[in-house]
Amino acid sequence: MFFPTLVQMYAELQVLSPLLQTREMYFLRFCKHVADKLWVVVDVSMDCLRDSPPPCLLQCRRRPSGCVIREMLNGHSQV
Repeated sequence: MFFPTLVQMYAELQVLSPLLQTREMYFLRFCKHVADKLWVVVDVSMDCLRDSPPPCLLQCRRRPSGCVIREMLNGHSQV
């Protein structure tokens, strides 16, 4: 039996350009086992959850995203 997991994540993004600074962001990652060999992973930015996020979070915001991961018989995964 698998239980849903909610984890606070931190990411530092770097672009290979002297014009752009490193960007930092916090987001929540939700993982859930929904069926046999089937998982769902969803990421949501935390800037909308805070009263006054630091300025660096306002400049770089992670859009809601996610994927479904299915375990295949050959040991690989289908995303």
